This record gives sequence, structure tokens and C-alpha cells, in this order.
Amino acid sequence: MRYLPYRKENGYLSMGLDEALLLLRIEDKVEDTFRFYSFFPSCISIGYFQRLNSSIDIDYCLRNDIDYVRRITGGGNVFHDYMGEVTYSVIVSEKKSPYNILDSFEFIYGGVIKGLKNMGINVEFKPLNDLTLNSKKISGSAQTRKNGIILQHGTLMFNTNIELMEKALRVSNQKMEIRKRITTLSKEGYSIDKKELIKNLKKGFEEIYGKSNKGKLSKEELSLAKKLAYEKYNSKEWNHKK
Repeated sequence: MRYLPYRKENGYLSMGLDEALLLLRIEDKVEDTFRFYSFFPSCISIGYFQRLNSSIDIDYCLRNDIDYVRRITGGGNVFHDYMGEVTYSVIVSEKKSPYNILDSFEFIYGGVIKGLKNMGINVEFKPLNDLTLNSKKISGSAQTRKNGIILQHGTLMFNTNIELMEKALRVSNQKMEIRKRITTLSKEGYSIDKKELIKNLKKGFEEIYGKSNKGKLSKEELSLAKKLAYEKYNSKEWNHKK
């Protein structure tokens, strides 16, 4: 499996890259791939089926330089804090993963679980698509499948600003709901910087998928990603479609 080194970019290009990798994997132009990245500036991603206005506080986001983007995957709204969150992405053939959706979520999550365990942090998989630490959510993931290929991506909150998350997201019973359900590594007493976290996550993924081949984005991958970013993910038609 190919490993793409950590990147940081805006939400539109981040989502463009994930879809580009999915589409080119379908055409067998790239191999199975995993990567880690951060959204810069901080960004909210909403699930494919969500309504934008009921998922985020658009005015607050605009005032505070927080981007927003719709994903091609399902699931709920996610606050990607540049300073306190790492996102992982896996593009893999269905043949290398359990076909059952629940089992595939847990299998692909295995790299995150193993990476954290190597740091002495024991998280638990909570169906359908969360990881919990001390019974609180620390990671959520979303998935889509197309032509035999799986795209799964998800967040890992190591020092996410929960107060900022509360203000940017629209959630029923907001403060009580988020603070009751969500945690971060730092809130649970683990002081880990982003570089150390990514290093250990990479090792965890390799323990699950086997030794990786370090790669880099090809011109075709980056060109398609930029096209998707600016023609699709940065468009009002896409983000406000529901």
C-alpha cells in the first residue's frame, strides 16, 4: 500500500484529493493508498446528505475564518481544527477489506487503533463509525464505495478546541451534547504533538496493512484534485445543494 506524506491544505483541495484518489484507483491508475492531512484554515465538513444551514452556523464561520465543505461520504458534521486535529484517509479495494460495512469500518480503523495503542492509548471501536476513549468520542469516520473501491476518511481529535466547535456547529442541545459526548487526547491527559501522532499512526497502519511504499502525488492526481476542488467543492451549487 502506498503512503502519501502529511499535507495541509484548504477543505476544498482536501476533499478534491480524496475523490481524485478514489477515481484514479477505480481506473487502476494508482494503488491502494493511505494518508494523513489537516485542513488549513480550520474547516467544517458536512456529510453528503446533510442540509448546510441546519448543520453549521455559517455567519459564525465567516466571521472566524472557518471554511465549510460538503463531503462525498455520508455521516454528520465535523469540525476540523487545524491546531488540534488530524484527518486520515484510506482508499482501498473492497477485495482487501471485509465487505460488510460495519466490519469494514472496524478493519480500516485498525490502523488508528493500533497506532494509538503503541502510544499507550487504548481506544474502542463503537459501531457504526466512531472511536471512543473513556466512553467519549475521539474520532468519527465516513465512507463511500464506488466500482469496488472504498474511500474512508475520518478525524482524530488530539487537541481540538471544543468551545470553538460548539459555536461553529449546529447541534441540538449544543453545549451539553458536545461536551458530554466528545473528548480529545489532551483532555484525557495525553500531551502529544501532531508530528509524533502522525508518526505513530503511520506505524499502526503498516501493522495492519503491511509495510508501505512512500509515494508522492503525481501530476495527474494533483491536476484532477485541483479541478474537483475549484469546480465542485468550492462551488455554491455543491455545498448548498440540500
